[in-house]
Amino acid sequence: MSLLIGGCSTSPTKQTYQIFWPSDPENARIKYEVTLRNQASLNEVSIEKRLRNAALGEASSNQQGLIKPYDVVALKGLVAVSDSLLGTVHVFDITRKKMFAIGWRGKGQLKKPVGLGMDAQQNIYVADAALGMVVKFDPRGHFLSKIGNKSEFSRVIDVAVGPQTQRVYVLDRGGIDSSKHQISVFTNDGDFIRTIGNRGHGDGEFNHPIQIAIDKQEQLYVLDAGNFRVQVFDNNGQFLFNWGRLGKALGNLARPRGIAVDGLSRVYISDAAFQNFQIFTKAGELLINVGSGGGEDLPGQYLLPAGIAVDESGKIFLVDQIRRKVDVFSLLDYDGK
Repeated sequence: MSLLIGGCSTSPTKQTYQIFWPSDPENARIKYEVTLRNQASLNEVSIEKRLRNAALGEASSNQQGLIKPYDVVALKGLVAVSDSLLGTVHVFDITRKKMFAIGWRGKGQLKKPVGLGMDAQQNIYVADAALGMVVKFDPRGHFLSKIGNKSEFSRVIDVAVGPQTQRVYVLDRGGIDSSKHQISVFTNDGDFIRTIGNRGHGDGEFNHPIQIAIDKQEQLYVLDAGNFRVQVFDNNGQFLFNWGRLGKALGNLARPRGIAVDGLSRVYISDAAFQNFQIFTKAGELLINVGSGGGEDLPGQYLLPAGIAVDESGKIFLVDQIRRKVDVFSLLDYDGK
């Protein structure tokens, strides 16, 4: 059964909030787990205490943590969160219960990290909008290499890595006066392979694409935000199909910000207008929506949701830029390996 826990047991006027979705009488399918903000977020505490701390604003604000998070990527207990204001990437190592920052100095110094990717070895790929390239780090944050250069792109905004081929897909969002609304594909060593798409409204064309994701079959999903749709391509860059439309009702796209795909090829899209994330089938059928706008900093309540990720175990990670957090959920009975 769905369980509702009050934000503060001593204040009956406090808004109650869910830790399971959907609500009764439907069977629960998604469970809130924890909120990541800083090192203290990795401490072992009960879910009741985590929820109560969130409701009362007791999120260990005295510790340095996320300032302006943008995107998130996660695999095997390693969670990376870009911070476009600090110019760094925060890494939460769940297994070691450590949080550390990468890209703040040396050859791999970042300026404006935005989109993130991760390969099967947990190497972290950072799309940097100011540098105009992708910077690659190992799981401990050591600089490895750079992919692409500023002259090739208009506005680098995201990156994804093929789980089998290890190809690197770099998303160029373009701009009002730019035709480079496209994806450039590189080998893992940085050699250019091909470009996918161009500016437009037809099949395989983009208008201010904002994020990309890749499924287990190496199919590419593009959140074509200016056209309010998702476009899907095969591993050779050939257009397959698209779905989605602008609308105010759930199941539509209003202000899409982030996209992720799980092991069953279900598609997760965060939306800043709806202030939630929605889960769709691969073909675009709405399955469930999670979250809402809220005046309090509570689990499942958002002001400006952005990047979203799903790891191999079915854990969902959602960034809220204004509330400086990543909410973590788990899919119940997930079997997408």
